[in-house]
Amino acid sequence: MIGTIEELRGLINDAAMRRPHLTGRLEKAAFLVLLRPIERLGTDIWRVGSEDGLRFYTVKEGECECSDYLRHGSGHPCKHRIALFLHRSLENGARGPAVQKQRDRAQRDNQETITE
Repeated sequence: MIGTIEELRGLINDAAMRRPHLTGRLEKAAFLVLLRPIERLGTDIWRVGSEDGLRFYTVKEGECECSDYLRHGSGHPCKHRIALFLHRSLENGARGPAVQKQRDRAQRDNQETITE
């Protein structure tokens, strides 16, 4: 995984504050990011491991093939799409407000340790 657990936690916290109704899905998506493979198959085609680890779901151009996504329709934030979003955010260097605050705090703590 690219990024840190703290960065992932910051992304989850930021998203849950903006969309509290997605908290459960966000947490399941974080589980997928941490413990299941997420692989690029081609241009905007990804394979995301399932929660039980027994299968994969393809997310192609933002559309997922899982039953949750198919049942709710286009644009539905299934856990596989959210996991892919989190994965890509970490890959690109998460920059959410909570993550930036944590980085600032870590830098400040390091500075205090150095000057003491």
